[in-house]
Amino acid sequence: MGVWGEDGWAVRPGEGRRVDIGGPHWLEVLVRGADVDQALGAFVFTHDVIEENPPHAHHGFMKIAYVLEGEYAFRVGDATFSGGPGTIVVIPQGSQHTFTTPTGGRMLFVSSPAGNEEMFLEMGRLGPDATAEQFQDLNARFQTNGLPGDGGVPWRQMRAAE
Repeated sequence: MGVWGEDGWAVRPGEGRRVDIGGPHWLEVLVRGADVDQALGAFVFTHDVIEENPPHAHHGFMKIAYVLEGEYAFRVGDATFSGGPGTIVVIPQGSQHTFTTPTGGRMLFVSSPAGNEEMFLEMGRLGPDATAEQFQDLNARFQTNGLPGDGGVPWRQMRAAE
């Protein structure tokens, strides 16, 4: 992983751990919690257009999303907003959140404490044929849940009903 020094390291583009999560979506894990006493995890998420994205919450970590490329619509709790490159979104631990993008793009995600990157690494190990039961187990282990009932429908459907 990158260039190591006595007190730190650098990870150049392409030197992180690539995780394919299906279709035109993949991420590159840059920092794993195991390397920094679980203080944080970081990855770049590269993806195509995302028209629907069910809202969910992570109860084991908070995260920030920093837009590198593309245009996005975000929802965190009841707040909705949009942004492009340079936009940073703070997602407190336990907050329901989602995003969509008509352009595709790239975002840097940093979670604290670590966890989000490990969840995606595990998702990558499960592969494209993972069962619903395996995803339920994954979500339970990483303290992640969707909204129940109509609250859990993809955000595009929620916006159409507003």
